[in-house]
Amino acid sequence: MRLRNLSVILIVLSLLLSFITNAQTRRIYKGQYHKGKAQPGISLKKISKNELISIFGTIGYATYYGDLCEGIDCFKFRPQIGASALLRTNYLKKRLSLRADVRFFRLYSDDYYKYRNLNFRSSNWEFIASGQFDFFPYEKMMRRRPKINPYIYAGVGLMTYDPWGQMGNGKWHQLRPLETEHTKYGNIAFLYTAGFGLKFRYTYKWSFMVEGGYRYTTTDHIDDVSKAKYDPASSFDNTISAAMSNKSTNFPYNGSDANTPQDYRGNPKNNDGYFIFSAGIVYTFTKNHKPKFHNDKTLLRKN
Repeated sequence: MRLRNLSVILIVLSLLLSFITNAQTRRIYKGQYHKGKAQPGISLKKISKNELISIFGTIGYATYYGDLCEGIDCFKFRPQIGASALLRTNYLKKRLSLRADVRFFRLYSDDYYKYRNLNFRSSNWEFIASGQFDFFPYEKMMRRRPKINPYIYAGVGLMTYDPWGQMGNGKWHQLRPLETEHTKYGNIAFLYTAGFGLKFRYTYKWSFMVEGGYRYTTTDHIDDVSKAKYDPASSFDNTISAAMSNKSTNFPYNGSDANTPQDYRGNPKNNDGYFIFSAGIVYTFTKNHKPKFHNDKTLLRKN
């Protein structure tokens, strides 16, 4: 079910990108992109002159995807805020950039299976290094830049996670020390990510962007739920661990909920992940302040 939902989302996003790319292509004239000289080697003195570095500030939403949700029920948005730095290169015809991101975000979910009665919330950090491919190459002259430039990105990184669960009395407990599945796990996981975005041209220094991406992680404990079967309450050293391990005892099971297996805690076959949706502003270090030849009509191309 999860793979089917992800496939539908990716197909819709691919069609959207194709439509935008075709619309932009119709507005590009033959010979519009100048050949120019290769960009010089990177140095501090040439960063502004050659517009090599951009920085991002973003806000948006994060949404968890794991054992406690199913399909559209997973889209429970929590806030996130991030910052990024992008280094432009001369590879792939000025389309490839190197990028680093840091982000603070929160995740949360109630249980899709009401009888199981689990939940969690978590405050998290992520650190990602990635490559970004722009659909249209970088142009130093503003009038040659498309108003909308789609891009895709992919990379690897690390995330921190710290799940907390709620007891029947409303009090929240940190779950990792409780070892609710008799499993020890850390608070850092490796991740790899892919996504797409749109950058909107504004001035030489400023532009805007929106993007979305999915994080595939190497842990199944973002929500503290992984093991397929419940452990007996007698196997725990304290009552809090036993209570947080199996909260389904708070509800009598009568078989009326067809979506709730009676003795089902989690699915150890699939790791947890999450989506990040961002909107933000981009600042490029440059010495240019206004379009060149703005009033020279002899340099404008004809349709």
